[in-house]
Amino acid sequence: MRNRIFKNILLIFAIGAAALSGGCSSLSKAQLEGVATFAQTCDSFSAYPSLLFLEMAKIREESSIWYASSLTSPEKRVAELVEISGFKKSQEKIAKGTDISLKILSDYSSALKSLAHENRVIDPGREIRSAGRAIDSLIISFNSLKLAQPVTSGIISSAARIIGYGAQLNASRARANAITKFIPSGDTLVQEICRSLETLLKDESIKALIDHEQKMLVNNYLSYVGIRGGDINEDRRFCSLLEKSADLDKLRSSTVTSVGSLRRAHGKMAAQIKEGISLFEQLEAIKEFGYEVEKLSKIVRKWQKRG
Repeated sequence: MRNRIFKNILLIFAIGAAALSGGCSSLSKAQLEGVATFAQTCDSFSAYPSLLFLEMAKIREESSIWYASSLTSPEKRVAELVEISGFKKSQEKIAKGTDISLKILSDYSSALKSLAHENRVIDPGREIRSAGRAIDSLIISFNSLKLAQPVTSGIISSAARIIGYGAQLNASRARANAITKFIPSGDTLVQEICRSLETLLKDESIKALIDHEQKMLVNNYLSYVGIRGGDINEDRRFCSLLEKSADLDKLRSSTVTSVGSLRRAHGKMAAQIKEGISLFEQLEAIKEFGYEVEKLSKIVRKWQKRG
């Protein structure tokens, strides 16, 4: 499902561009091949930004359990375990916010697909309005977490009402006109969501937290070994976590870059679609995003092999 979200977002804008240049007629073979190549690049994007926060929580949990096991006082040991639970919940809250943000993008891409694909639904206007309401609900949930600058609600639902209560959208010209109204609103939403994610991931407190986890992992394992003695299985686990902790900042930086590339590529596509410029005159922005996705994908695959 995670792969499909990013594939859909970018696939839909390719379809939207084709719709503007030739109504909502079928794509040419060359266009289909170009879209397929682009979608294949996005297919490797197997991680949400939430991976960073969930992995930090896992590393903290293992590290703190080693430290708790080195304590001889029952009270201190239990207090340490309680603190682990609190930190895990805080990281899960941030992860939830990043996942909601991408669900917003997924619902938006689905709404645009209803406009761009003539045979997908009988009544695209109704589906667009439904998507607008769903997106507003998700934005309210995201803003309630207070993780970053609030995202503006009502952007998509307002555009959806204009489109949905207008023409029946059965004619290709009507659909193309609807897309030109809908895409600027969609780009505003995508820009806000991506900037919100970038702000969250770039925050100095996140960098400081990563540095802290790396140091505490070593210190806590030293405490464990000093009291409990060596164990080959625990040593292997420590080495695996040490490698993961060393890659946390790389994962953060690559995720920030990929989100930024998505934002820029989307903005450029939206602007040029509005001007009626062919999608394939925008390949540099698409290539930039694909390159950053592949870099992040390599980090994630390496991460997953460690278990």
